Amino acid sequence: MRKKKIGIALGGGTMRGMTHIGVLEVIAENKIPIDYLVGCSSGAIVAAAYACGRFDELKKIATSFKKQDRRKILDLTLTGEGLIKGGKMKSLFNYLTAEKKFEDIKHLNLAFVGTDAISGEEIVIREGSIAEALEITTALPGLAPPKRYKGRMVIDGGTAMMVPAKTSYEIGAEKVIGVNVGVNRSFLTRVVGDIRKLMRKSYLARLAQPLFNAEEKILEADEEKFLGKAKKIMEKIHLLDDYEKGRFSFLEVYLLGLRAMSRDYTKGLFFDSDCDVAIRPNVLHIRRLAVTKTSELIHEGRKATKNKLKDIKELIK
Repeated sequence: MRKKKIGIALGGGTMRGMTHIGVLEVIAENKIPIDYLVGCSSGAIVAAAYACGRFDELKKIATSFKKQDRRKILDLTLTGEGLIKGGKMKSLFNYLTAEKKFEDIKHLNLAFVGTDAISGEEIVIREGSIAEALEITTALPGLAPPKRYKGRMVIDGGTAMMVPAKTSYEIGAEKVIGVNVGVNRSFLTRVVGDIRKLMRKSYLARLAQPLFNAEEKILEADEEKFLGKAKKIMEKIHLLDDYEKGRFSFLEVYLLGLRAMSRDYTKGLFFDSDCDVAIRPNVLHIRRLAVTKTSELIHEGRKATKNKLKDIKELIK
């Protein structure tokens, strides 16, 4: 009997993403075969280190973080498209991936998910530099600068989906283990999305219909059309050069991300029914930027995975 192709989908959650180290440790210890490994945001960092043979190095780095190290790795700026320049993260990504390309990974199918900043749709990345793909999938709107990928402006993969389980199926996995270490959409995102939905269903919708029509055109438009009016204004105030180079303030990038999520904030939520086995480690009480809590996060990842081992082993029978 042909064995099922197993996929693992690792969701984002900033430092909570290090929980995935514990998950993959237990998977490896129990000789669970991995055919597809898909990550978004910080989940992609763990997936990349695992696939590129730098898994132990990632664990050593992550568990040695001290509180003051947060400032060292986040090279802050107030003049760019994000609050961090990204240079130090890029160096870390180059090291964790051994500067490999997706095409160099032969023992499993590796993929990351990014988000189209204009449409909010997920973008699957499976080719080229793995380190550059990590820059794309971790480009949190307003914090890290957005990236260009095949002519599109792309931001953090967690903006499109919390756990890329659907993507795992789409690229070939037959059975998927989804790992969620994040929380549902932010309060602000839900409020903006609910207002849109309410307006469409109320009598006020008729008054606002021209706005909604314009919005739909914008959502379906490419980047240049979306920013068309802004472009005309920029021409008048001599900022066109910045537009042509794709430069935006960190606030503008944050608003793009909020717009992408609030279009339909339920679309990217993760439910247990989205995969064959769902793992939800008990880590939501740990703050996203708690760099000194990595050992606890890994422990919770191991614990949650061990509790699901029976279900996981059923997948490969």
